[in-house]
Amino acid sequence: MAQTKAIVDKLLTQVSNGIFPAGYIADKCLPELVTKQKSGLIGAYGNNHLRLSDDLIGGRSEARRADPITRSSQTYLLETHALEGVVTADDYANVEQPYDAEADEVAGLTHLVLTNKERAFASQMFSTSVFSGRVTTPGVKYGSASSDPLADFKTAQNAIVDSVGMQPNAVIMSQKVFNVLKYNPQLADVLGFKYNQAGSLSVLDIANALNVEEVLIANAPYNSAKEGQADSMTQIWSDSILFYVKPKSAAKYQLSLGYSMKMSGSLGREVYKYDMNNPPGSTGIIVQDSYQCKLVNVSCGYLLNSVL
Repeated sequence: MAQTKAIVDKLLTQVSNGIFPAGYIADKCLPELVTKQKSGLIGAYGNNHLRLSDDLIGGRSEARRADPITRSSQTYLLETHALEGVVTADDYANVEQPYDAEADEVAGLTHLVLTNKERAFASQMFSTSVFSGRVTTPGVKYGSASSDPLADFKTAQNAIVDSVGMQPNAVIMSQKVFNVLKYNPQLADVLGFKYNQAGSLSVLDIANALNVEEVLIANAPYNSAKEGQADSMTQIWSDSILFYVKPKSAAKYQLSLGYSMKMSGSLGREVYKYDMNNPPGSTGIIVQDSYQCKLVNVSCGYLLNSVL
């Protein structure tokens, strides 16, 4: 029998396609420091307790009096970042699966806030001005067979050891840098894989070659085009490598490049929904986050800049 009615192609309910990155690292790159106030001071000690001093006594001589502790502080200021969206009654009525009017709006706002936060952290932690005097730009880029990344890694590690007496235990690099290093013959050789390793090096292999506990791979992109122009996707983190000291958690008497600061009682990003009457039957949605990327001791870091 002939088909007499129009055929309407329905959306597949199981699949929807879009760029929703999982490679954000802003919440992972520094130990979390929770504070009760949005502004205040972070305490720090000077280095008088590390000076060589005459501490020899004998017979009836008295111990020489010393002043080992000097204290200072740095200010911090948590800022609140928030964006609002509106889901109208028409959105609720007309959006079909796999779309979801409210969930899509929350996801969109959340990724806008996440992207801004990621950019804020990257702009500090990969900044040549922040790490002024603690930056090496390779003369030969790491994609070249004549490059010497191991020498640059040694320079970064020794500079941190000389400054703070501690080996860096964490590294940040972009996905593109990792994609080059995982095929680097020097790294394969130092691991003993030059002649007996099939394929590429893993993240754990790279960590072993760099002698660090943690390698963070940043791969979140952002749309650098202005609204109305053709999309232009760009990586948030540049093609650099940061070696740095990262404790497992914030504590007293410790070394750390910095802290990811947030308010106590906060769950991180928060979503608020409220009924709106303009347009009638709408829902207002706000996604917000309060944070600061606070670098407290840049001597705990060393930047290898633009390695590709």
